[in-house]
Amino acid sequence: MDTQQLVSFYKKEIEENFWPFWEKAFDNEAGGVFTCFSNDGSTLVSKDKYTWSQGRFLWLCAELYRLVEQGKVTLNKKRLKEMADKTYHFLINHTLKENKYVLYAATHDGKPIKGQEDISVFADCFFVIGVTKYADVFHDETAFDQAYNIYESIHHRIEQGYFRTEPYPIPIGYSSHSIQMIMLNVAQEVEETAEKLSKPVVKKAKQISARILQEFILEDGRIVELRPMDSSNKDTLLANHVNPGHALESVWFHVHSLHEWEEKEQHKNLQILANVTRQAIQLGWDDEHGGLLRFVDKNGTEPAGRLINDPYEKLILETWDTKLWWPHSEALYTLLLLYKQTKDELLLHWYKTFFEYSFSIFPNPNKEIGEWIQIRDRRGEPLQKVVALPVKDPFHILRNFILILKLF
Repeated sequence: MDTQQLVSFYKKEIEENFWPFWEKAFDNEAGGVFTCFSNDGSTLVSKDKYTWSQGRFLWLCAELYRLVEQGKVTLNKKRLKEMADKTYHFLINHTLKENKYVLYAATHDGKPIKGQEDISVFADCFFVIGVTKYADVFHDETAFDQAYNIYESIHHRIEQGYFRTEPYPIPIGYSSHSIQMIMLNVAQEVEETAEKLSKPVVKKAKQISARILQEFILEDGRIVELRPMDSSNKDTLLANHVNPGHALESVWFHVHSLHEWEEKEQHKNLQILANVTRQAIQLGWDDEHGGLLRFVDKNGTEPAGRLINDPYEKLILETWDTKLWWPHSEALYTLLLLYKQTKDELLLHWYKTFFEYSFSIFPNPNKEIGEWIQIRDRRGEPLQKVVALPVKDPFHILRNFILILKLF
């Protein structure tokens, strides 16, 4: 593998194909970024701003600023700082509430939207991720304190069971891998920045990682997305569905925390994570048309099982055979990260397979727009659909390309 060629490729993608799209989408007046585009990126359909995406965008601005400082990408450093500052101030001034939660969404100029208040703890999580990265890159202790207050509030709400997870509520009677997974990533960001700023914090990343390894990863390597609390629900669609892309994203979160473990445990956990990766691909890869299916059954077939009349079942059944942008970008980074750690040639083979599929299917053929067309049907044709938030989100692809640059 020619790592120099690989780095050059992803550097060029960031500089020429991705960041220009998002720089044009920036709101120079109020701060933050417009994200409610049609799937092909040609039309801005709403100027509402989802905190979820604004926090993610702030993470990108700050991380790219750092890469410019390090000479790893060539972008306008002054412009990145301006965008980071304005996005940070939009989040602080318009989404942060006195009771230590953040708004789910706001108007373009920062006004609350009725019914879009404290309805998803994921919005709080991405607020913390973005503001913490801003604090890290720009050495801003006030920003870190603001993020940490929300971070503690999130933990308290989860421990008390008083939280919501729109747009996909966790079904009653099930424990969700997604909550532990996002909290692992948030804890990693907080703890890394706290160390740099010499801030005392309670470390939780290793504990969260251990819980996922013990409670959500089965011996065969399958990650259980929704673990039923009552054994009588083990035959349900919810208990038996697999989200391959989520599993692949979760893997690299764990790998980033391996340094917290003793050497012997590091090796053991790395083997578990490599097995999770192979299992997710084995179950989720579409042998007929290529690409990773959105949802599958635990046997790798169309999702099946007893229904309990939960809205999430409808999502699984209606969209299981779609091909989404984000799992494929997550696979690119996870496979390279694990290959570097294990030298397992099968992982390198799968990286090349995902690369060929992703860059033949997702890039927007309209080079004037750029970026990726994010949602495809099973055969790879574009779909005009909403995945989670009604947005064309800037996060997954750019974050993974940035992580690949940093990896090599």
